[in-house]
Amino acid sequence: MGIENGNGYVLKIRLSVAVAVVGFLTFVVGAHPERLGLSTTPAVGFLQISFMTVGLGLLALGAYAAVRLLWGQRELSIAAQIGGRLIASGYVVAAASIMADVLGLGSQSWPQSAHFGPLQVKGMLAGEAIMALGVLLLYPWKGEASDAKAESEDGQEANS
Repeated sequence: MGIENGNGYVLKIRLSVAVAVVGFLTFVVGAHPERLGLSTTPAVGFLQISFMTVGLGLLALGAYAAVRLLWGQRELSIAAQIGGRLIASGYVVAAASIMADVLGLGSQSWPQSAHFGPLQVKGMLAGEAIMALGVLLLYPWKGEASDAKAESEDGQEANS
């Protein structure tokens, strides 16, 4: 079903996707713990903000790793290199927006409880959009993925 070249390619892809899914689920638990009966406060607290930040980081890491594996051993194009940097930059924007109050950048100063306001939501969404653009740029378009499959099949024939 996938490209198997003896180096555990399919296993690496599955692991990368699993990290991304765990990150997404962690992010969702942080964003809406009340849907699972885990909410401890009526407002968004530090623990929720931490879960959202860690979950988004795992999602970005898993997405980068999975799409990067599609390139195989080939050198990344300029667009793909920019895509990888956009994923990291988008995460920084989103994480800084999510944790603005905790870092002292938001409207609530310490020791007041952290607040996740509308401006922080917009910053988080902007960071996520930058990350999504990075994933699209990193993806091997124009038959580049089929080139990796052909290289893999050539390697299997040589091993036989």
